[in-house]
Amino acid sequence: MERGKGKEPEKEKIREKGKEEKEKKEVEKEKIKGKEKGKETGKEEKNKCREEEKKERETEKEKEQLEGKDKEKKDNNALTKPPLEPLEKNKQILVLGLDGAGKTSVLHSLALNKVQHSVAPTQGFNAVCINTEDSQMEFLEIGGSEPFRSYWEMYLSRGLLLIFVVDSADHNRLPEAKKHLHQLIGTNPILPLVVFANKQDLETAYRITDIHEALALSEVGNDRKMFLFGTQVTENGSEIPSVMQDAKDLIAHLAADMQ
Repeated sequence: MERGKGKEPEKEKIREKGKEEKEKKEVEKEKIKGKEKGKETGKEEKNKCREEEKKERETEKEKEQLEGKDKEKKDNNALTKPPLEPLEKNKQILVLGLDGAGKTSVLHSLALNKVQHSVAPTQGFNAVCINTEDSQMEFLEIGGSEPFRSYWEMYLSRGLLLIFVVDSADHNRLPEAKKHLHQLIGTNPILPLVVFANKQDLETAYRITDIHEALALSEVGNDRKMFLFGTQVTENGSEIPSVMQDAKDLIAHLAADMQ
């Protein structure tokens, strides 16, 4: 009987040991599950981060595209937007005419008293101040291509006088120049008009009398002061022709009378 009782503790020890082994296995299983879960969570986190990075890149790309479009719009607006409206006491001398007529070259030559060629047509507005012995004149040239012609009449009401430049050798566009000129002067019956029949040095250029007829200048009105000059800007850097100096003096006189 005593020997049987001695075996009971051993059985208990075996049970306890088995229980401990079982618990260890459960713990190991939980650890493995935890690691696997951690791996899955890590994968999910990585995938989530990748998705967020992708979205951020797409968002940045969209922003750049929008900024590019805004910049393009701003650049386009910069070309077509008129300068600040001049005060009434600072009315300007308007220089208008079709693109390619030579407005910028004429204007810069008058300002410098030397022939100054312009390479490209004015894309927008070109303001120039010209000093004389008695005064300072403010000129505003507006581009002659189609997008800028809508501004011509807008600025005409604030002009001291109108200088209209035509290409004497461009016969095909003289009717178009005539149409725009008469539309302009029709809105103001007394505004002084100075016409530059430019590029007189070219062999195909119409002479002064031909330009007078082609532009129907006899119809501009009896109450208007009107002058026609044949001009040319040939040798870059040379002194301006005497006729351009005469035109400059006349413009200064007309501007003084209108102020």
